[in-house]
Amino acid sequence: MDSPSITIPAAPVSPRRPPTPFVAALVPVAAGVVLWLVTGSILSLCFAALGPLMVLASLVDGARSRRKALRIAEAESAEAWVAADTQLTRLHDEERRMRWHRHPDAATALLDPPLRGVSAIDGSEQIVVGSGAGESRVRASGGDGERERAFRGRCSTIERVPVVVPIGGGIALRGARPVVASAARALVVQMGLRFGTAQLALVGEDLDDWGIAGFPHAREPKRDVFRLGLARGGGLPPASDAVVWLLASDDEVPEGITTVIDIAEPDHATVRTPQGVVDVVAEFVSHAQAVVIGASRWSDAEESLAIPALVALGELAQPMSPDGLPAAIGRGERHEIVLDIVDDGPHATVTGTTGSGKSELLVSWVTAIASRHGPERVTFVLADFKGGTAFEPLRALPQVTAVITDLSEEGDRRGVSSLT
Repeated sequence: MDSPSITIPAAPVSPRRPPTPFVAALVPVAAGVVLWLVTGSILSLCFAALGPLMVLASLVDGARSRRKALRIAEAESAEAWVAADTQLTRLHDEERRMRWHRHPDAATALLDPPLRGVSAIDGSEQIVVGSGAGESRVRASGGDGERERAFRGRCSTIERVPVVVPIGGGIALRGARPVVASAARALVVQMGLRFGTAQLALVGEDLDDWGIAGFPHAREPKRDVFRLGLARGGGLPPASDAVVWLLASDDEVPEGITTVIDIAEPDHATVRTPQGVVDVVAEFVSHAQAVVIGASRWSDAEESLAIPALVALGELAQPMSPDGLPAAIGRGERHEIVLDIVDDGPHATVTGTTGSGKSELLVSWVTAIASRHGPERVTFVLADFKGGTAFEPLRALPQVTAVITDLSEEGDRRGVSSLT
């Protein structure tokens, strides 16, 4: 996107002084002298005095005209500066509005719910840690005076814009506990408003104390979502992709954290990152506010209640059992579908029309069991009499002792013998 530009008004220029009409002033002087020589009348010399009077009148009139022109130029320059200031305010307001739209904090997301994509979150995702000054896209050209340099400085800096950091490095907040708790709560609420339950999960202990246990994101997380962990100083962080830490003012920052927010006063905080230190005004959300917001977000959970169009086997969390052979083979509206051939069997029948995916389901089922249980626990003898290719990918599994097909009579005999 091109940077908007403002042309700095030119400084008012003092008009040039008009030339003094010396030649014209000599005419009445010469005429008066000639008349005196011709007539001998001393009064004729009075006519010669018109020359100096014309010069004086010309000088007075020129000075008055210059002052008037200068006043007009100064008035036009003042109007141009007012227009430039107005344009700068408008451009900064537009840029500020666009930045908050692109990077909303909790308050902005509540007032103007952001559009949610379906792409997964990664560590580079930006989170708003407060509002402060930033570099503006607005540029100014023209002039090199002190006022012009100051105006260019105002153009290049914009106030009250979101200050963002990547979430992947984690965030540590230090200060008085009630204050940092409210600031941390605002960060978590912000993420919960910006992303759905299919993209984000909130994990950690005592989520009720944080006031966010009511968010649908605090349910049992799936394997394919970004996990935002919550931890307090002195405790162990939960298994997560990023952690928000609450620390006392004198606590050491946990290793691996790349953003530290020190909150000295409710209206002043400093954000320290590997790129430097900036002053911000942090956002705060109370416990009661977080509870109300979380309760209002349960409509977001509906997005996770729809049966997905596609799910990869690797996305399913395979359960363990010391007795049976449970396996997650798919995903339903509310949870993953787990079958156990021991507890639910010992027999199973898969039905469906030609091409509906029966063989693919059986391959997934066998693979899911084999991913959790070794050959000392389970072995498979696979029979395929529809061409002999459905179970071909499973031959490499150590749990598969034989694949019986209608293409190898010798192999069929060995398979039947092994079953016997």
